[in-house]
Amino acid sequence: MVYSLLLLYLTRLRNAVGLFLFTGIPPVLSQLNPITPSIQSAAQSITQGRTYYAAKEYQQAIHFWRQAAQGYETQGDTLHHAQALSYLSLAYQKLHQWTDADAAITASLTLLDTVAESTERSRLYAQALNHQGRLELALGRAESALATWKQATQIYQQLDDDIGVTGSRFNQAQAMEALGFYRRACQISLQALQVDNHCNLSESGELDAAINTFTQHSQPAFTVVGLRHLGNVLRLVGHWQESNLILQQALDLAAQIDSPSNQSATLFSLGKTEYALYRQAKDLWERSNIIANRKTAKKWAIKSLNTYQQAAAINTDSTTLPLEVQLHRLRLLIEFQQWLQTLEKTDTTANPAEFTPQIQSQVETLLSSPLANLPPSKIAIYSRLTFAQELLQLPQYDPNFSHALNYSQTAFNQAKTLKNQRAESEVLGTLGHIYEQNQQWKDAQDLTHQALGSAQSLDAEDLAYKWLWQSGRIYWQQQQKENAIHAYDASINLLDSVRRNLLAINPGVQFSFLDDVRPIYQEFLQILLQPDANLDHLSQATRISEALQLAELEDFLRCSFTNLVSIDQNENPPDAIIYPILLEDRLEVLVKLPQSESSPENVYRYTTQVSAKDFSQTLYDLRHQLDDPKNPVNTLILPSAQKLYNWLLQSAQADLPQTGTLVFVLDSTLQNLPISILHDGQHYLVETYNITVSLGSQLPNLNPLSPTHWQGLLAGIHKKAESYPPKLPALSSVWEELQQIHNTVPSQLLENQQFTQTNFRNQLIDHPFSVIHLATHGEFSSDVTKTVIYAWDKKIPVEKFGQLLQQREQNRSEPIQLLVLSACQTASGDKRAALGLAGVALRTNASSTVASLWRVSDNSTAQLMDDFYQQLNQGIPKAEALANVQRKFINNPDNSSHQHPYYWAAFILAGNWF
Repeated sequence: MVYSLLLLYLTRLRNAVGLFLFTGIPPVLSQLNPITPSIQSAAQSITQGRTYYAAKEYQQAIHFWRQAAQGYETQGDTLHHAQALSYLSLAYQKLHQWTDADAAITASLTLLDTVAESTERSRLYAQALNHQGRLELALGRAESALATWKQATQIYQQLDDDIGVTGSRFNQAQAMEALGFYRRACQISLQALQVDNHCNLSESGELDAAINTFTQHSQPAFTVVGLRHLGNVLRLVGHWQESNLILQQALDLAAQIDSPSNQSATLFSLGKTEYALYRQAKDLWERSNIIANRKTAKKWAIKSLNTYQQAAAINTDSTTLPLEVQLHRLRLLIEFQQWLQTLEKTDTTANPAEFTPQIQSQVETLLSSPLANLPPSKIAIYSRLTFAQELLQLPQYDPNFSHALNYSQTAFNQAKTLKNQRAESEVLGTLGHIYEQNQQWKDAQDLTHQALGSAQSLDAEDLAYKWLWQSGRIYWQQQQKENAIHAYDASINLLDSVRRNLLAINPGVQFSFLDDVRPIYQEFLQILLQPDANLDHLSQATRISEALQLAELEDFLRCSFTNLVSIDQNENPPDAIIYPILLEDRLEVLVKLPQSESSPENVYRYTTQVSAKDFSQTLYDLRHQLDDPKNPVNTLILPSAQKLYNWLLQSAQADLPQTGTLVFVLDSTLQNLPISILHDGQHYLVETYNITVSLGSQLPNLNPLSPTHWQGLLAGIHKKAESYPPKLPALSSVWEELQQIHNTVPSQLLENQQFTQTNFRNQLIDHPFSVIHLATHGEFSSDVTKTVIYAWDKKIPVEKFGQLLQQREQNRSEPIQLLVLSACQTASGDKRAALGLAGVALRTNASSTVASLWRVSDNSTAQLMDDFYQQLNQGIPKAEALANVQRKFINNPDNSSHQHPYYWAAFILAGNWF
């Protein structure tokens, strides 16, 4: 009966979806002649099938398990009949015979539904569900796989089967990975190890203990798989070092048990983690220009290439795993060579040409591999797609174009066969890109629109933004400017949504900002700022400039901010908002003046022909000249300050108000610039204007500071703190600084040993402070892990600092109106170090932040801070108060030593100016 039932399921499935296989060979099930079960017992057939399955001889396993299924059906043993069918499904899956696999597992579960409840029936049902989930995942049905494995977990829990629970939870993690729910995958993997810490690895002892217990009490092969899954999800949520350590542990264990398949799979995972570490270090190098980061990036790239090579060299029964490894290695080879090409002029050790033979060899290996003949599966589709995408990166274009087109077309046909709509969208988009590369614009646009329609029907925003971006590029190449603008605008809106959703669900997940995010904004700004740009284009450019700045900060902090309001929404707007936009070949400066009933929004544009390279080098030189008060002002500092003024403001000066408050919206390429020092040949800019820099582009709240109601928390260290590294000296004038402020601002003091992280936290929660003043060492860096503030007992990373302030918000509604960091500095040599300053400002949700870009003499800082608070106490707005103090330093003949910009230009006001 059930043999007939299995055939019925096969027939129905084939009639419903068509044949899954395109080899022209009938499925194995119809090749075998009817079997007489009297030859041997069904139980013996089950055992022999397992033996053949373990030996990777899947056709023979199918033969014996079909024989067992017929035997159990003849005996009327429904329970074990269902078990045999479940095993059959696994063997069919190994041979990519998806229709037969689906029919077998469906028949197995249908039989089990007719069996009375028992422990054995529940165990076999959970086992069958695991097999079904595996099939669903292989076919790209991750949501169904997740639901199936959740059901299996519940059954194992009812059976008190700890091993079953652990295994099915790891299975759930795989499905969550496929769906992009990386943080949830991490949580469920940790739950499998009896760790429930929401994927927070700040306390690693609990995880280490759980892994040790898991390793000691599980079978070695199962332990390897479990550790590998955990290492994978830790990589995906951004815990790269932890992933690396766990995968090394899994690799050692795989070697001990002599399991080639586990060794190869684990090496593959390890190579991907090393690749992630390469991307992290490369990103830090490009943000900071610190040579140590460049060397680290090279080290991880080479390690990853070698690890991939080791993984590919191991013989396993898998056809697809070696191909996946080789494709990842090819991608890294091409990417690494392209990066080295950008370093050749400045790095004498960069030799991109040495990788050309390896790339050619890898391509030839893949062209002659089984890749072209893989039967339909999710892995087959994406492997072909990846190969096509990498071929487009190569200079030998004509043959590679043909190969890329052929592999993509086959991938599309298989995606249609498997009814994998997401894969269809990705392949269509790739085909569109292939034609874009070949300048066949109509075909490129048609295919891209099809890809976009498919992505939109799935609500797949992560794909839709890519195809809108691609569509915008194609429109631009066809000189259809308005269509290009519409496409880019829609793409950025979707990208912002995708980023924020990811950051809300998976804070550890990052786009590579410089590779994946910034180019869209920069290309869009190039289009908007064409010579014929109208007012609408200029206004849109200011919004995109703000959005770019905020996107970089959210990427840096790994969190999203949804409670911000635009600068120009304030009832008391500044006198001008200035947007310097540094493009590759020129500097665009947009100036927005306040709106009024008689004067609608005006945006003025000024273009200066200066390359990004020359501008950045001048800024870099000025910043280093300001670090030492012994550097002569007139001959060394002012020439750079005047050059930057001429580029930024000389053309705009005639349209600016004669006095007032200027707000500069700066992205990370300009945030290290102390705007107050710009010099017109006669005066510093701060002598004419009050200056605020908007490091977050949008302000968290718009309430003015009221000295009649202010209350401060003053914390500082004037001794050598326990947390200070050896290079940091004691700040001897801090006590004087805090006492002077305490005499002006009603405040609570935390001095030296009192300023611990715990005491600081408790004070924040217990009191409604509107002002927080920290007089202690700190460092701002483009590496979020190195942006820290030092308490007495430990350093507080920016992420932890933000958590302390968030805990305060849960208990108190009063906003922090002013945060002052009077002794911090930006990391030496880090060209985007002010990202750290902006990160602290935004993380605290403070209305305004005053901080120093470099470490200033603590004696002069004490004087500057005392004067600043005296100004605030008179009700003077914050931007004006800081400017007044800086003017006093510049023009004070009684203390001429402090006229040097070193003493006053370091201090900037970020955020609200009032």
